[in-house]
Amino acid sequence: MKNKRNHDFNYHAVHKNIMRERELRKVTPLGIKRLREAFEDAKLRNAHREELLGGKQHE
Repeated sequence: MKNKRNHDFNYHAVHKNIMRERELRKVTPLGIKRLREAFEDAKLRNAHREELLGGKQHE
């Protein structure tokens, strides 16, 4: 007799892992705020660097 695998159980386990990964990758409003702050900081640092070095370096 062939070994039957419980496909419903296996699918449930895979689905559970996919949902867990999707939940962990969600970006929260606080995370969005922090990303925007980091981007603004990077733009300011880049502008200051260009000012010190006398123009754009990468064109």
